[in-house]
Amino acid sequence: MQAEVRAEEPAPRRPLRRDPPPPDPALVPTDNALWLRLAEELEYARRLIEAMGDTLANDVTVVMRHSVALQSVDIVGQMLGHIAAVTRSNAPDLAVDRIGMCELKARLKRSAVQG
Repeated sequence: MQAEVRAEEPAPRRPLRRDPPPPDPALVPTDNALWLRLAEELEYARRLIEAMGDTLANDVTVVMRHSVALQSVDIVGQMLGHIAAVTRSNAPDLAVDRIGMCELKARLKRSAVQG
């Protein structure tokens, strides 16, 4: 019985190192230099708005009087970040699918442009 087991070919061993999964197409940057610069500008605007919101949020009086407006500042910052990611992407439709803000995603995916 041992001779039979030894005579069998061993099962091929799986390598310990595996190739990484392919990158998400939505995260691959576009080749369009203008779109990349636009995305950088949107990210810069997002950082400016975030810094302004942080400064205002450090003032208790401002927070008490303008909490809803401060939340709007945060939402605008998030929107700019998502729009920058879509603008930067080589697959913008897939980048839209990755957006976590349901309302923004729905507005970007609507089929008819309303004017």
